[in-house]
This record gives sequence, structure tokens and C-alpha cells, in this order.
Amino acid sequence: MRIRGKVTLVVPMESAEDCEVVMRSLMPDETGLPPGLSSSIRCDNGKLVYELSYDINSDEFLSVYNTLDDLLRNVRIVMNSLDKL
Repeated sequence: MRIRGKVTLVVPMESAEDCEVVMRSLMPDETGLPPGLSSSIRCDNGKLVYELSYDINSDEFLSVYNTLDDLLRNVRIVMNSLDKL
């Protein structure tokens, strides 16, 4: 069975500058996603907006979870780094 959908994550940032830094830090990881997944990442009024669209077989749904998990871990790492500056 095919599963299609879209997940949108909105992460508030301390500032628009922090959002830009986080976005630029995450961009390299958005290349080479598994087949059937596509993403976009942008800043909108100081919030990081990440959208993940998927059109996959049901047995591949774990790749959606893993992609979101990787993103959230990386956001946390970058935000922790910014806090230490």
C-alpha cells in the first residue's frame, strides 16, 4: 500500500539570525533523502519551518520517522552550540 503525506514542523528560534544559522547548518543534510521523500526548510518570522513530504510504500514508513528524528537531533545540536556562543 502507498502512503502519501506531509509533516510540517515549526520550531521557534531566539532570533531571525539564529534561525538563519540553524537553517544553513541543516541544508547539507537535506540532500540524498531516501526515495519518495522530499523536504524544504525555511525561516518564517523567526521560526524554523521544516516540511517533509512523502510518497512511499507502507513498509518504508520508518524512513519518514528516521528523517524527522535526524532533523530534530541536528536542530538541538545547533541550538545548543548557539547557546554557548
